[in-house]
Amino acid sequence: MKNSIRFSLIYVGVLAALFAVYFTAQVFENEMSEQLKRDLRETAHLIEVSYGKMDSTDGGPIANLSAFSSKNLRITLVGSDGKVIYESDAEAGKMENHRNRPEIMDAYAKGFGENLRYSVTLNAKVYYFAKRLADGNILRLSRRQASLHESVSKTMPYLIALLTAVVVVSILIAIGLSRAFVRPVQRLADNLGQPELMDDEGIYKEIAPLVKTIRKQNRELQLTVEQLSLEKLKTAQMRDEFTANASHELKTPLTSISGYAELIENGMAKPEDVKLFAGKIHKEANRLLSIANDIMTLSKLDAPGESTLDLGETVKLWPLACSCVDELSFNADKKGVQVSLKGEESSQVQGNRRLLFEMLYNLVDNAIRYTEQGGSVQVLVKEKALVVRDTGIGIPEENQPRIFERFYRVDKSRSKATGGTGLGLAIVKHIAEVHHAHISLKSVVGEGTEISVEFG
Repeated sequence: MKNSIRFSLIYVGVLAALFAVYFTAQVFENEMSEQLKRDLRETAHLIEVSYGKMDSTDGGPIANLSAFSSKNLRITLVGSDGKVIYESDAEAGKMENHRNRPEIMDAYAKGFGENLRYSVTLNAKVYYFAKRLADGNILRLSRRQASLHESVSKTMPYLIALLTAVVVVSILIAIGLSRAFVRPVQRLADNLGQPELMDDEGIYKEIAPLVKTIRKQNRELQLTVEQLSLEKLKTAQMRDEFTANASHELKTPLTSISGYAELIENGMAKPEDVKLFAGKIHKEANRLLSIANDIMTLSKLDAPGESTLDLGETVKLWPLACSCVDELSFNADKKGVQVSLKGEESSQVQGNRRLLFEMLYNLVDNAIRYTEQGGSVQVLVKEKALVVRDTGIGIPEENQPRIFERFYRVDKSRSKATGGTGLGLAIVKHIAEVHHAHISLKSVVGEGTEISVEFG
């Protein structure tokens, strides 16, 4: 940690120094560039004033232009036809026509022009400034960009020295600060197993909440361990209870199947009873299949969690409810129970359509099973909610907290008569939990039951 802080501070210092030197050089170069342009303009103005005062006794304006030229200042005089009349750095007669030069064209049009480009004559980048004179000729001054770079390069030793000084100071400060920063954290690390021994006055205020949190967590750790032990014990008990219940539920139909099959096998069944026994065997086999399917569904919901379930589908609840009611209409008609569907046709939720269908199917099927002939079951589709309401036998208040447990039945004899597996509402609960939905129950004995599933 100490090295990380140290190197981080050094990196920040070095980067800050590099940016400072870079931007200083850029600002200086830009300022020098602007100064160069101003110098060219002022020099052009002075030459223009002198140009008008030069006469033939002194050799004429053109002959005297050489007095203004220097190693770094190039002077060119261009006629109105674009031909070079005078050139301080080359022989004018051998130079090509300059009428198409950008700065010359601007000078013809606006009175002055400037440009930065590569010069074939000087073999370097050059700043140009052109000005139209009173006699129609164009006076052009230019200076190599190299002269600007030479000025900038003179400051580089100072900038490099500044960079070196900043880097050295950054390293020294980083070493000192890293030691100071890490010292309280190191003390905390040394006493991590016994944070109550830490002196609050010896640590940073920012770290104090961490120390308090560790102290609190140490106090809660034992409680957590105890709770985990209780949860483990509870889970073991639930597993044992589930195994016992599942064994009992499977044993009952298996015993019936075995008994009827034995009667047929030993020839003890009368010919007219064989069909009856076969029907009972078929019925119990279907019951076994239902229990197995429900157990597999619960296992899938329990074991993998939400990671293997696709809960990203947009599920429209109205078509889902229509499909469910259609599939169960035969069972309802057979029992003489009227099933109706009402609600909002536009309601939709995010989830897994197959699981949501199974959840609603179990709710409606359960309602039909426990509703007497002539009763009714109503499926209501609300905004992000499903409600199943029946006029069945109802659930006693003392049994209501447990009806979503696996294999729990309020009236075991009646449940077996209706053909339920005892896992339907447990599946409903698990599917709702997977979809982060809330289940609520209202029931009155002799009046009916209402179960609502509200999605977040």
